[in-house]
Amino acid sequence: MIKKSSQNNNQLIKDILLALKDLGGWGSIEIFVQNGKVTQITKRAIQKINHSLELTLDTPTNIV
Repeated sequence: MIKKSSQNNNQLIKDILLALKDLGGWGSIEIFVQNGKVTQITKRAIQKINHSLELTLDTPTNIV
């Protein structure tokens, strides 16, 4: 029984590390736990941008 638990823990750690690696530098992961078991790992990647918005009365409001 201990060996199976250890295998599950090792796989969970690998899954978490893979999720962190897949983020590419910015983002977060959420680990969902239900009844003492990890049921989901959600990755949220963030794309950093640096743009200034200069809106005037002549700027169209229907920018696509």
